[in-house]
Amino acid sequence: MKKLLLLLTLLFTQLLFAESYTDSHISENRGNFKYPKNPEGVMESDFKRKMQENLNIQKRLGAIKYEMINGNLEKAKVMLLRSKYAEGFSRTIQYRYLGMIHFIEGNYKLSQKFLTHKSLYNISTNDTICMLRTLNFIILNRTAEAKIEWKRCLDATVDKSPTQHVWMNTILKLKLNDEPKITEVPFKRVNIENESGDYLRLFLKMALYLNQQNKIFERLPFLAESAFKDPEIRELIGMLYYREGKLSKAYNFVEDLDSPNSENIKGNIYLAQKKYELAYGQFKLALKKKVNSQNSLERIIPVAWILKQWDDGLEFVEKLKVDPKDKYNKLTLKAALLTQAGQYKMAETALRKVIYGSNNAQSSEVNQLYTYNALMIKNNSDAEAYADKSCAFKDGINCWILYHFAIWENFTLSTHREDDILEGTADLASELTQSFQEDPIIEDIYVSQKDVEEMDNDIIKLLPNIRE
Repeated sequence: MKKLLLLLTLLFTQLLFAESYTDSHISENRGNFKYPKNPEGVMESDFKRKMQENLNIQKRLGAIKYEMINGNLEKAKVMLLRSKYAEGFSRTIQYRYLGMIHFIEGNYKLSQKFLTHKSLYNISTNDTICMLRTLNFIILNRTAEAKIEWKRCLDATVDKSPTQHVWMNTILKLKLNDEPKITEVPFKRVNIENESGDYLRLFLKMALYLNQQNKIFERLPFLAESAFKDPEIRELIGMLYYREGKLSKAYNFVEDLDSPNSENIKGNIYLAQKKYELAYGQFKLALKKKVNSQNSLERIIPVAWILKQWDDGLEFVEKLKVDPKDKYNKLTLKAALLTQAGQYKMAETALRKVIYGSNNAQSSEVNQLYTYNALMIKNNSDAEAYADKSCAFKDGINCWILYHFAIWENFTLSTHREDDILEGTADLASELTQSFQEDPIIEDIYVSQKDVEEMDNDIIKLLPNIRE
């Protein structure tokens, strides 16, 4: 019993000492830190912290959206991947944005991979991405899944669509081929002169997409004045007139607009008139406003070739996005531009990738390019080999080159000689042809032609009344 009392006394003494030491230590060493005076102060501080976090998240998302809209997709992807996960910036948001970016890039399989992640199948996010999922299914020819996905999406979003999703319904029916003359259905019982804003823009875009501009042309003069003040509507009308070949009217509608599409329309009009310098300038303006505009790139590359802007052409080709099956066509185009720019070694490297990457199934154009580049870098064996291949495609020039390989010991070196190969002869062809004119052949007459005629007359009596 005594031992128990002694133990309790020691424990109590230790507790008292520890408490007094702790209070003293905190009061002496806590510095300038101040505890909130009341629970309201704690709540206010927590509220401000959360507000600041939400503001930072909004800024980050805004910056990412800005890069996406301006076509800087790689930068947007890097910004997304570097963003730290938080309550307001979850993996769900990252997957949704990555799905949109890959859709814009045309990588529909990867886009669908992100958009069909299990974390995105919930009520809060489904209505924001279900349309994109449906489009991916349509493009990937997964029509049965597209039909199921669109039914779910329609139920979740139809009340938010002022047009009852007429656009998506039409696209899906076109894919499923459910209804005859489906391209004409959206324009029945619709008078576009009674529409405005988004609804009018929708029907103008649909007319372009479905090639049904003739259904609305006669109603364009009756549009409200406000429609002609809307830059986007004017741009669409300009595209409609351009599609019909009415270049003057198309230009009048887009002349003072500066959007990427309007610059492309002006460039196309100049192209139709063969005003290549002006067209080139318009397409460059379009690319300045939207750096990855594939429409602009596809048009400016041929114009760069016509105007011999080889370096610019190479830059544009690098930005051009093509399907994997067309990557060797793009590489061949790059090799052609490198050849024109005089970068023969780089052109040969590109052509090697085409030849070996496409399992030696290269076209005659590839052989022609390879022959020329091999001649320029003095690669005699390759030049002869590819001249032979190109000659087999009935290419006359390369057959001529192959003929000279048989004559000259090293034809590639001969083509690079700066001195005259045939010294002392200014114009061999002229000299040979003129020699026959200066020394005509002299005919020796042994029998007079008149005597021959008289002998013939005596034999066959052509002129019986002629006498000596």
